[in-house]
Amino acid sequence: MAASQQTDSAATVRATVVRTPFVHRLQGWGAAFLFGAFGRLPFDRASSLGGALARLIGPSLGISERARRNLRRAFPGLPEIEIERIVAEMWDNLGRVAAEYPHLREMRVFEAGGRVETHGFEHVDRAVAAGRRMIIFSGHIANWEIGLLAAVQYGISVAQIYRAANNPLVDRISPGFAAMLAS
Repeated sequence: MAASQQTDSAATVRATVVRTPFVHRLQGWGAAFLFGAFGRLPFDRASSLGGALARLIGPSLGISERARRNLRRAFPGLPEIEIERIVAEMWDNLGRVAAEYPHLREMRVFEAGGRVETHGFEHVDRAVAAGRRMIIFSGHIANWEIGLLAAVQYGISVAQIYRAANNPLVDRISPGFAAMLAS
């Protein structure tokens, strides 16, 4: 093989190797560390700490500008102080959800007097009795994994469709928790 062909082959191999950007690695390590740390805390402390950290850091991240812009478009007369309050609450919710992930397996959705209030399961019962399949939607309101958790704990076979995280290393964590819930 000629030297120029070897160089071309090596360049092609190097070009096809997909490298994980360093920032993705940092984010992945940070997420894994925080999930581990939150898992060692009691549920309420983890949730509160996750919310507080996200409220502190989140509003200063660039992505928060998209939330502000969308709020201004949706509510043109909304005062800036209200927009900032909503953005901070958005981050609080996201931080709480992330911090609660390691605790989802211990949560009992149908426990009397528990954390979750459920309504409408008579519709699920009718669908199951009739042998019908269901599509259950969950919005990003409070902990959006509760819908999956409720279905699993109710004995329903589930499949989950979600939008992957921008960071593939962080994205690997989420389905792992979903699989854990289903087991």
